Amino acid sequence: MGVADVNVRAVPDDVVARLREQAAAEGVSMSEWIRLALADRAALPTAGELAARRVALAAATGPAQSRDDFDSYYRARLHRRPDRQPA
Repeated sequence: MGVADVNVRAVPDDVVARLREQAAAEGVSMSEWIRLALADRAALPTAGELAARRVALAAATGPAQSRDDFDSYYRARLHRRPDRQPA
């Protein structure tokens, strides 16, 4: 797997400070924290992919899950860390 450098400009100071706090709380560098956050986000399906999954699931198994169940699942995936398991 290759790697690339990504530069992000014009990040507000309060966002950078919060990222530093989060990284320090996890005992990793800010670069590593951002790398993990980007990897988590990239692993999430797009809205279009989710819609296609729901259609396919409904066709195969019947009605899709409730919106509350879906929202809970998506929020949990959004905040997932690959190196941490929920307590």
